[in-house]
Amino acid sequence: MISNNKHKIGVFDVLNVIFLSLLTLTMLYPFVNLFVISVSSMDQVVKSGSLMLFPTSINLEGYEYVFKYGNLLNAFKATLFITFVGTLVNLVMTSLGAYVMSCKELPGRNFLMSMIIITMFFGGGLIPSYLVVSQLHLVDSLWALILPTAIQSFNLILMRNFFQQIPQSLKEAARIDGSSELAILAKIMIPLSLPILATLALFYGVGHWNQYSQAIIYINDPKLYPLQVVIKGMYESAVGELEADRLPPPVETVRSATIMIATVPILFVYPFLQKYFVQGVLVGSVKG
Repeated sequence: MISNNKHKIGVFDVLNVIFLSLLTLTMLYPFVNLFVISVSSMDQVVKSGSLMLFPTSINLEGYEYVFKYGNLLNAFKATLFITFVGTLVNLVMTSLGAYVMSCKELPGRNFLMSMIIITMFFGGGLIPSYLVVSQLHLVDSLWALILPTAIQSFNLILMRNFFQQIPQSLKEAARIDGSSELAILAKIMIPLSLPILATLALFYGVGHWNQYSQAIIYINDPKLYPLQVVIKGMYESAVGELEADRLPPPVETVRSATIMIATVPILFVYPFLQKYFVQGVLVGSVKG
């Protein structure tokens, strides 16, 4: 029998749609505004008070200035290396650690978990961290931006909780068949953990892409600077030229263009991971 019950649209539904639409617009407007400013002339920006939705004419001086900046190509290469290799290292190390911590038969499991949680509240500090990186001869190396943060405690806990949702009978059956723990992880746990892997890949990838503070501490060679450091220097250079009465593109245009260049590439990654993102966070955060 086909039910004739239909959902009636009430006042709450209308108000909810209006509220969510306005909320969406408030989130999209800053991004749209930056893009419009980046392709506008200074006269347009001044007349509009930097509040723009549509450009009256297209002006690409800001992007031309940015792409002519000497170290930008090296910065893109360095950032791509940090992002892809760093994320791969993060996922491998986090998976290994999370699998071990998900094994209930592990001796001292609760103590080790407590030590991991403590690192979320207390860190070693800048000077001890720098000394460790220096003793490992990683200063002025891109690996200094990858290895010290190979595992983040919060992400390890999320993945551990996800592993605990997987039926233990699968692991027991694999052990009976003679599989090693590493084989169980690679052939059973990882294939069943795509949602949490995609979620952590997004977390780690965005963190590496936005790498700045560690880069200015550990990297001295300008050729190894990641994108965010170069973009900061580029913006300061444009401001300096303006103060020196030169004629660079408008500072607001350069600022908006650099933000767009730094933001857009990582935004294209999210649609491919979106279907896994919510599921990975929810399942990974349910069980302690």
